[in-house]
Amino acid sequence: MKTSNDDRAAQLREKTASRAKSGYVKSVALLNPRGLRSRERLKEAAREVLNEKGYHSLRVQDITERAGAANGLYYRYFHDLREIVAEISSDFFDELIKTSATLEVADDPYNWIYRNHHNVVSLFAQNPGILACLFGLAGDYEEFDAIWKRNAHEWNLQVAGFLQVRAGFERSHAERMGFVLGAITEGVIYQALIRRTEDLFEFGSEPKDIAETIAVMWYRAIFLENPPVHVLGETGRHLAGEDAEHDSDEKSVASPESKTQGR
Repeated sequence: MKTSNDDRAAQLREKTASRAKSGYVKSVALLNPRGLRSRERLKEAAREVLNEKGYHSLRVQDITERAGAANGLYYRYFHDLREIVAEISSDFFDELIKTSATLEVADDPYNWIYRNHHNVVSLFAQNPGILACLFGLAGDYEEFDAIWKRNAHEWNLQVAGFLQVRAGFERSHAERMGFVLGAITEGVIYQALIRRTEDLFEFGSEPKDIAETIAVMWYRAIFLENPPVHVLGETGRHLAGEDAEHDSDEKSVASPESKTQGR
């Protein structure tokens, strides 16, 4: 009698649950250095495969093959796929938050905003599988929802600190503004990297373009004016309308010779 894919999946879940109940999965605190290295190797492999295939196509076998380990070794360290994906998603956010925290708040305001977003957008663009999990699975699995909310809150508080120093906002106002600005960033990242909305790509689809798009809009919302022209790239100048003004200025200073030739 042949076993269907659903039956095999059910058997795997039952076996995994049985192992978990029997204490088969070892606590990280009880692992020796060799065990910790094996566990980290599985996480690195899972991150690579997740970003290549996506969560719904991810298999334990894919991870162990990439890590050069036996399938059984996986269940010594993780209960199921959700556990390892949630952990690497949390690690990803730790990396993002840590990098953002190193930016000097006393730096030029636009530069801080742009560099922060370039870091965020670049990391998400390099990790599409993790990004899809955080956006797509949050509604179904509470651990992914909790990871996103916890880390977005911490990042927004970093923004609030910037607003206090560079824009002179009082703490409560800075925090409220930080949460709103964070929601703007979240929406643009979703539209640009998940939905691939073409309207956002008019001025470019690279991380630097997306980061500058958000940075210009943030600067306008915070300081109620465009950023200084000399700090803007091509995308920023388009958004600030500087290209149109430049073209208009060129036409207004056309040489007498060119006017004569046009007659």
